[in-house]
Amino acid sequence: MKAQIPRWGKNVAVSVKPLDVENWLKALHGQLGYANPSCAKIRQVMVCIYKHAQRHGLIPRTEDANPMKWVRCKTTSEYEAIILTPEQAFQLVSGFPPLERTITLLAAATGLRISECLGLQWQDLDFEHEKIHVRRTWLGDQSGEPKTKASKQPVAMGALLADIMREWQNETPHSKPKDWVFPSVRLHGRKPRTGSVMAQQYLRPAAVKLGILRAEDRCRFGFHNLRHSLASYLVTQTRTDVKTVQTMLRHADVGTTLGLYTHAINKDKLIAQNQVMEAIMKPGLVN
Repeated sequence: MKAQIPRWGKNVAVSVKPLDVENWLKALHGQLGYANPSCAKIRQVMVCIYKHAQRHGLIPRTEDANPMKWVRCKTTSEYEAIILTPEQAFQLVSGFPPLERTITLLAAATGLRISECLGLQWQDLDFEHEKIHVRRTWLGDQSGEPKTKASKQPVAMGALLADIMREWQNETPHSKPKDWVFPSVRLHGRKPRTGSVMAQQYLRPAAVKLGILRAEDRCRFGFHNLRHSLASYLVTQTRTDVKTVQTMLRHADVGTTLGLYTHAINKDKLIAQNQVMEAIMKPGLVN
């Protein structure tokens, strides 16, 4: 509840001090666990608010009236995703019920965000043309727009994935064109399932059982790890062209694909290091 209380509600806008804002953002990070990018986004919202106020003449159009100009905030994420191999992903879903198994395999194969998976209706699956249209998301118990313009691009649905989706369509009682692909049984299909609940009830316990996580680990682990894992596998193991991976993940910038979603597998690091050392230690280079 503390995070929902307005921090600056009773302050006069021009009286807010840059260091006070910096200390507040540091507290959000250190005490409430907000990630650096989230704090940076909060800062950017405040920048826009001050600029809007200045544009409409609500506060003076001077630098002194806009404290956000001098507020510093870290933007780099400290999050390091746990990467799954395809074999681990298969073992992860082996004991899942049909719905949970299908949505996990869908996320693992396509890199769709969990909100995009939950937002799917059967009319979005184009079996004839082997693609899935991303037309909406489901997050926070409501439907919304895809994250970016690039996120609205359809994703590929190969024959193996199509067979899995067809099998689930034949099994679910909600298989009409406008039905949710992953409906809530408790709500009789009126709404999709909840992603965070599935992650806590199925993904984490399965990861602990397989030794991917320890029971006491508090690190983030959920459907988004599958998105990271897909990118890492394609780039580092199959040597898929980065531009192809970018289009699969629907990133607007290839830098996002390389910088945030690809992780060198430890085996690759060891091989690379050994190759360097072999080159260095060639006869004649060392006494």
